Amino acid sequence: MSVDVQVSENVITITVTGSFDISCYEQFNDSYRAYLSPSNNIFVIDMEQTTYMDSSALGMLLLLRDRTGGERSRVMLVNVGESVMEILKVANFNQLFNIQPKKG
Repeated sequence: MSVDVQVSENVITITVTGSFDISCYEQFNDSYRAYLSPSNNIFVIDMEQTTYMDSSALGMLLLLRDRTGGERSRVMLVNVGESVMEILKVANFNQLFNIQPKKG
């Protein structure tokens, strides 16, 4: 598990590699905390290399969404693989987040 951050103007890209679970709680929260202001920052969670996620990861995503004002357009989940997509669909996260599946 690792969490990496890249910043380009007002787009903060957070890449989660491996299992997205309680073991990365602190690292994930620290990755975006400094960028919550200004309110026009967009958070892109790149899940191309995410192999698994559990309910604590769902909670972390909800917390990020709440901390950004609850706007669907401020948090995007991209490059989501099939197994992780199934977890997100079961939790109805497609209604809360802009989710883009992995291409190819």
